[in-house]
Amino acid sequence: MKKIIGFLSIFAVLIIMSCAGKPAETKKEIIVVPAAPVIIIKEPVQKPTTITLDKNGVKVETKKTDVVIKKQ
Repeated sequence: MKKIIGFLSIFAVLIIMSCAGKPAETKKEIIVVPAAPVIIIKEPVQKPTTITLDKNGVKVETKKTDVVIKKQ
């Protein structure tokens, strides 16, 4: 009976010691890298805008403009 009580007390002490430890702290590092700026090169409009004024009012016509954005 004394052996069983001795083993139980040693076992209880070991369990208490193993559970009493603090958990390991983890640190996370976040690296923020700024994005490269996008350079937009705009060529002059080659397709003209037409404005017509008559007795019915003002009529404005433009041709379709193509826009291209290139990454460097």
